[in-house]
Amino acid sequence: MPEKKPFQQQTQQQLKDRSESAWRHYARLAIGQPRMGALLCYEFVTGLLGNFPGMLGYWLRQKFYPSILTSCGKKLIIGRNVTIRGGMKIEIGSNVSIDDNVVIDARGENGSIIIASGTLISRNTILRARNASIVIGEGSDIGANCILATDSTLEVGKNVLIAAYSYLCAGGNHSYDRNDIPIIQQGFISKGGVIVEDDVWIGSHTMIMDGVTISKGSIVGAHSLVNKDVAEGSIAYGKPAVRQSSRPGFGDKK
Repeated sequence: MPEKKPFQQQTQQQLKDRSESAWRHYARLAIGQPRMGALLCYEFVTGLLGNFPGMLGYWLRQKFYPSILTSCGKKLIIGRNVTIRGGMKIEIGSNVSIDDNVVIDARGENGSIIIASGTLISRNTILRARNASIVIGEGSDIGANCILATDSTLEVGKNVLIAAYSYLCAGGNHSYDRNDIPIIQQGFISKGGVIVEDDVWIGSHTMIMDGVTISKGSIVGAHSLVNKDVAEGSIAYGKPAVRQSSRPGFGDKK
């Protein structure tokens, strides 16, 4: 049974709250908490170094961007114009590479993003956890222009390959049962989020819908719409995606 979350988008609620000053609203969005010292650090680091060119820019971001995150491992590579919001709720492991124009956005009191060691996030990709969590396992590769968005839970396992222009939508299903108030105020319906297990390959321009689990060792072909679970070791594609065969060694699993 889908779980209904009867609340407005938290960012909108905060913007409508007249009891807090504008800088506090901005601080909640930018760093995750209304702390002036942390906000000034964030403004200094991102404003001065976010677009700094060349090898020196990479080196400076490697040295100073960890200060705006909850935790960060060694040898972080961050490209130009990377946007980080809610850094106090973002954890990044070692040897992580984040390309130009990526957005990493952890919103709301319960928003969090964990990017494990050895992960590559290619340019123009968006990770957005809205009062929810995103976890990306070790050694995974997220292609260019992807969107991973959740207001439920979104888990990507180890050594997962997600090709360019893919969209993993874990939640975001608005309730619309009432007609006396706008849809935007009726909350969300969660089907359980999205889970992508270890050693999965998702082809380009693929959309993964809320409530789906893509099991270990599976392949999803390009331009697919996945609205049902994919069994372990399956090769599936289509709109909607249908299992076509199994990878060698996985047998005839359905």
